[in-house]
Amino acid sequence: MPILKIDPHKSWIPLRKKADEISNEKHKILLNEVANHMEAEIKGQLDPLMNTLTAEPVYHFWRVSDVNMILNGYEEVSSFYSNMFQNGGEQFEVVTKRIIVNDDGVITEGKVKQVYTKDNLKLMGLTTDTFSEIDNSDLWLSNTQLITVWPSDPDLKLVGEDIYFGENPMETLKPVSYTHLTLPTKRIV
Repeated sequence: MPILKIDPHKSWIPLRKKADEISNEKHKILLNEVANHMEAEIKGQLDPLMNTLTAEPVYHFWRVSDVNMILNGYEEVSSFYSNMFQNGGEQFEVVTKRIIVNDDGVITEGKVKQVYTKDNLKLMGLTTDTFSEIDNSDLWLSNTQLITVWPSDPDLKLVGEDIYFGENPMETLKPVSYTHLTLPTKRIV
C-alpha cells in the first residue's frame, strides 16, 4: 500500500493565507470566519463552531448519498455536529485548490479526504450487504471532490453551508492501514 498522508490541521491554512493577501476588510472577516469554523469543526469544538453561524443556520448536503440531506436551525445543526464529534467524523482534511470570496460569502473548492474506522462505517449503516468489503480492513479512507458555498448574513456570520460532493464519498472508500497512513502528531483515530 502507498503511504497516504492526512493532516486535518492544514485545512484552514489556505483561507488564512487568502485573508492575509487581500485588502477588502469584509472579505478578510468572511475568510477568517470560514477558517475559524473549519478549525473548530476539525478540532471537535462545538461552541466555537456554532459561534461562527447565524442563530438559524441552514445546511444542504448534495450527493452525500442517495438522499440529499438538509439541516434547518440551530438545534439540528448542533445535533449533527455533536453526533459527528462523538463518532470521530472530524477526522478529515480539506485540500483547498480554489477560494472565491465576495460580499455574499465564500466558495471553496478542492478535495476532502476522510478517515473512517470499520466500526464507524457500520454505525453509519454500512453492512456487508451494502458494502461487501467492509470487513476487509479496520481503517478506510475516502477522497472526493468538494465544493462548499459558505453564504453570510449582513453581520458577516455564516448562514450555513451548501456542500456539493463530486461523488458519494462512500463510493471512493479505499482500505488503509495505520502503518500506511500518516496522521498529525495527535492521533485522531
